[in-house]
Amino acid sequence: MVENRQSERATRPFRVAAFNARGGINFSGILNCLRREPLASAALIFLCEVDFGGRRVRGRRVAAELASQLGLSVAYVPEHALVTSTGEVKAYLGNAILSAYPLEDVATIALPAPIKRKFRRARPLDVVGAPAALTATLKVGDERLRVCVAHLDSRCAPAGRALQMKVLTAHLPGEGRAIIGGDLNTTTTELCTVKGVLKLPVQMLLHPRRFRSPEPYEPLFERLREAGFQLRGANAPMRPTFTFSRLIPPMVRPRLDWIALRGIEPVLGSATVIPARPSILSARVSDHDFIAVDLHL
Repeated sequence: MVENRQSERATRPFRVAAFNARGGINFSGILNCLRREPLASAALIFLCEVDFGGRRVRGRRVAAELASQLGLSVAYVPEHALVTSTGEVKAYLGNAILSAYPLEDVATIALPAPIKRKFRRARPLDVVGAPAALTATLKVGDERLRVCVAHLDSRCAPAGRALQMKVLTAHLPGEGRAIIGGDLNTTTTELCTVKGVLKLPVQMLLHPRRFRSPEPYEPLFERLREAGFQLRGANAPMRPTFTFSRLIPPMVRPRLDWIALRGIEPVLGSATVIPARPSILSARVSDHDFIAVDLHL
């Protein structure tokens, strides 16, 4: 799905944001966050885990309706679908790009599935689909940018995410300015077995820095570097982005969400993590926080 519209949001510096919307269940809360600074000035927003239809979002096409409310262009690709026994699709879950600039050359990148996932059935519905990234081109003045949003596997071993990143970067142009953003699920460990899940709390207590600075443990970062992408300056160092419970101290929360740049310099000190709530007294709108950075274009 692609919907282009003229926008008045195109500003300098060029601000990029990324966010795992947890389906978009709290639509109004997410919209309120995106209408407040510093997110209100974002010219490019990567969204992961966004619903298209379905009961839990009251039939909303979440990405499209957010874009409409904000006056932005939008592209959306489903990764998984809820399907009845007769083949009728009831809802999709996927990734989206929202942009103050029209989206051109929109394409899907099919990613390998490192593990065979067993979905819990929402009877009488089945979950079908496969991982996919979404890429598009923006024309910003005289510049052409290739942008890509991805949601990598949360349960496989780090080597599985590295394979997904290798396939992703192989499908992007080999040179030129480019931005990758999204939920890369850099858990530094494997969570597809009971043993792996049980080991995680112990690892978080004994080695909390590992989860806020996972680069040495996740080979996907090397795949990014091989493709010419950098992370330095585009991501606030040692800042977690995932909060599955407020009872978990920030020092042991993991960083899962990232922005990677090629051929573009970030504005010094602009990378930030923005709490996923409209105000300090509001409830969280997702278990992920927003991340953002300003770029020199």
